[in-house]
Amino acid sequence: MPAEPLAYPPKQAAQTLGIGLTALYAEIGSGRLKMKKFGRRTLIATEDLRAWLASLPEKEASSLNG
Repeated sequence: MPAEPLAYPPKQAAQTLGIGLTALYAEIGSGRLKMKKFGRRTLIATEDLRAWLASLPEKEASSLNG
């Protein structure tokens, strides 16, 4: 089984999270999601993806119907 990457480029990070690239950049722009720069490359650390996901509000199952 391959090891999980330490970081993702933005397009792959958005695909991994199941959100659009525009939404990903909006989260980065707002400061809610961190990014790293290495030369011209933009990377998002796996730990930052996990922290962002954990920071999202939880939705109760009973409120999914309406």
